[in-house]
Amino acid sequence: METNTIRIPMKMFEEMYDAHKKMDQVLETLEVLMDEATLKRLKKGEEELKAGNYVDAAPEEIEEILR
Repeated sequence: METNTIRIPMKMFEEMYDAHKKMDQVLETLEVLMDEATLKRLKKGEEELKAGNYVDAAPEEIEEILR
């Protein structure tokens, strides 16, 4: 069985990978900005945080607090 392969320098691969990650971040941001329900939840969360309406908890306490 013959396989087709290519070789690219590691530096070029890293640059391509970084560009891909940045593009994913931009697309995710655009998805959030286009979703009105998400924007409303984020705004509500910011308001609750400013008002001090939150609970500090260690990661192992979160499940118990949410019950």
